[in-house]
Amino acid sequence: MSRPRFPFIAKDVSALARSLQRELAACAMSSESARLTGGASGTPDGPASDAACAPVNAPGASPISGASGAHCATDAPDAPPTSGASGPAHTTPRAPGHVSHVQLLNMLVRAVGYRNFQHYRAQFAAQERLERLAAPEPTAPEEPVDLRRVERAARHFGPDGLLARWPGKVSLQRLCLWWVWSRLPAGQELTGTQMDDALRACHHFGDHALLRRWLCDLGMATRTPDGRQYRRVEQRPPQEALALLQHLRDRERHARRTAHAPSAGRGATTA
Repeated sequence: MSRPRFPFIAKDVSALARSLQRELAACAMSSESARLTGGASGTPDGPASDAACAPVNAPGASPISGASGAHCATDAPDAPPTSGASGPAHTTPRAPGHVSHVQLLNMLVRAVGYRNFQHYRAQFAAQERLERLAAPEPTAPEEPVDLRRVERAARHFGPDGLLARWPGKVSLQRLCLWWVWSRLPAGQELTGTQMDDALRACHHFGDHALLRRWLCDLGMATRTPDGRQYRRVEQRPPQEALALLQHLRDRERHARRTAHAPSAGRGATTA
């Protein structure tokens, strides 16, 4: 069974070692064997004056505790043999003062400020969940824009910014319809008369019914079955349509600035 690997970081390995020594000494003191407790030596509570603060970074606390547990079990004195010369193998009883894997895990994480290993694991799992929530959603790559098609579609609009003629190619018709769609009021129900008036104000070739039919067929607008109510469908135009709309807006602003600019001979006086 696979286990999650938790990153384990201790900024001061000396403090970690002292904490483990204190925990192991406490385990030895609580043992019923007077022989082991009598041989335990005290450990300094305070930090050594010349101790270096060295960071330790391991991919998980469990491998460290497993190695420490094996080391403690190996160093335990008078451990009974695991099997006889001729008899069947049997389980080795734990030596007095033996520290279990869970106890070592708790010692390690307490040395870096957690209550126990369950507390450390819960904190790490919560941190991972928060990081996933804060991570931005992956966005789909933007589709390439055919600027030549945008340029050809822009040629069907007059100097006043209105649609001067209906394109012959379907790809250009769809692009020009997005401009017509942008001129419809957003989030409003329109009667048939209001829809026709809005479409007449968008073009010069005099066929608002064609524009209305194409808008409904392509899903840019909806209408009731009786044809009395219309509504623009709110959606994001494709990249080429956005490029066309931006180009037409820039061209319209440039035309307004040119019209309002003072002429060169405006300030000249007549003799």
